[in-house]
Amino acid sequence: MSFIPLALGTVFQMVSQSGIDAAQQAMLTMDETDQLMLQAQELRHQEVMDERSEKFNEAVQERSERMRERELLMDLDMSDRKVDDKITKEWIGLIRGQ
Repeated sequence: MSFIPLALGTVFQMVSQSGIDAAQQAMLTMDETDQLMLQAQELRHQEVMDERSEKFNEAVQERSERMRERELLMDLDMSDRKVDDKITKEWIGLIRGQ
């Protein structure tokens, strides 16, 4: 009869240990799942940031190109004005010379 309480104690201990092991395994699985979800969220965030960065860089390049074109047009306009001024001065000189 003393064997039955000892056997029951051993069985209870084995059941308790397997329950603890199962709970620990469940907690580890939950932690791994949370870590994977955080990594996925971080990857999505990084993709969004990369896309924004690429769009920003493209916008800056386009703006720089427009500014270079504008400067070129302003330089051409200034050259035209200088030529016009020179022609006007020559006409004035021709008129006064008559």
